Amino acid sequence: MDAKGKSKLARIRQNIPLFEQSFERKFPLPSRERVRVRGRCKPSPSPHSSPVKGEDVNSFPVPEKSNKVVALSPVLPRGLRLTLIILAIFSLAFGSLARLAWSAEVTRFLVSYGGTAGYQLPLWVNKELGFSKKYGVDLEIILIQAGSPNIQALLGGSLQLTQTAASSAVIGATQGAPVVIVATLENKLPMLLISRPEIKEPQQLRGKVIGINRFGGSNDAAVLMAIKAWKMDPKDISMLQTGGTSARMAALMSKKIDATVQSYPEIYQARKLGMNVLADIGDYGYFTNTSNIVTRSYLQQNRAAIKGFIKGQIEGMHYVKTNKEGSIKILRKHLQITDTEAVEGTYEFFAKRLLRSPRTELEGIKNILASIGSGQRNPAEFIDMSLIDEIEKEGFVQKLYGQ
Repeated sequence: MDAKGKSKLARIRQNIPLFEQSFERKFPLPSRERVRVRGRCKPSPSPHSSPVKGEDVNSFPVPEKSNKVVALSPVLPRGLRLTLIILAIFSLAFGSLARLAWSAEVTRFLVSYGGTAGYQLPLWVNKELGFSKKYGVDLEIILIQAGSPNIQALLGGSLQLTQTAASSAVIGATQGAPVVIVATLENKLPMLLISRPEIKEPQQLRGKVIGINRFGGSNDAAVLMAIKAWKMDPKDISMLQTGGTSARMAALMSKKIDATVQSYPEIYQARKLGMNVLADIGDYGYFTNTSNIVTRSYLQQNRAAIKGFIKGQIEGMHYVKTNKEGSIKILRKHLQITDTEAVEGTYEFFAKRLLRSPRTELEGIKNILASIGSGQRNPAEFIDMSLIDEIEKEGFVQKLYGQ
């Protein structure tokens, strides 16, 4: 090659990096898509290069001494350069559409639940089997004991929804909190009042101490409902805040309290210890309990996401009612107990109480309001059944049950 040819080749090689930089600025390759897997973001393999420590790949690697870089050289035929540019644009557009489709179809949904008892089973099933995900909701769940802290977390914006006692939402709303019930899994309290072995009749509770979780909650309401049904005066007994499920059972066993309210599986364990069951609170009427609660602003702005979550809940309820073996497996995992009879007893107790549609009964809200001294309020103020109405009108529930 003569001196003139060598000089031309040197200029071409010198201009290659500048052309590549200009090409990448004008038509950058799309970053690798990120796929949500169980609440964490994991990078999917890039078609352009091998991933390095999770970093995004934004350009081709350019070896210093490689004849292949001439593929981007301006000396190539115009048609080939145009083809490369079109391919780059198509790749960018496809990546952008994929990202938009993912964000449009799936909404992150963090849900808290108050307490580890059988009444949480539909939510656990929903999460484990991914029912809500079919309807665009990427569900994550977190345990927050007791109703009030769940409402506080919801108001603070840490959650999209909470599944907890309806009384906590009603109390908050009467005090100005912008929360509303959109679905209810239980319109009756799934609690039994149990006592120490020496107390065999309700009237023997006069002058005794009954342990509850906290004042203003469903435990408190359950005891008052039982006292009223037994035609006793609330002053005939004393109530003591002793904490959550395990704390109440420990207080009962150590004789610090004479009775308490519990649910399954604790009821099974209490019976084995010789404790007596004095009443099933559910027999004393409606009192809305485990409910799905959101802020009013979130409901207004995210109806589709909440609707997708509720559909997943309805499928979870259907699964519990129709699949005993699978439900017991999930129940055992979340309750973390190995006693087969206790798990089966828990399943039987709750499965038969589940309705087909999680509609809130106004009478249950009315009784909550009466229990907190706000009986003059309209119970319809505290619920919004519009999404349940839509789901039922679409025939969603009927299709699940084949009717």
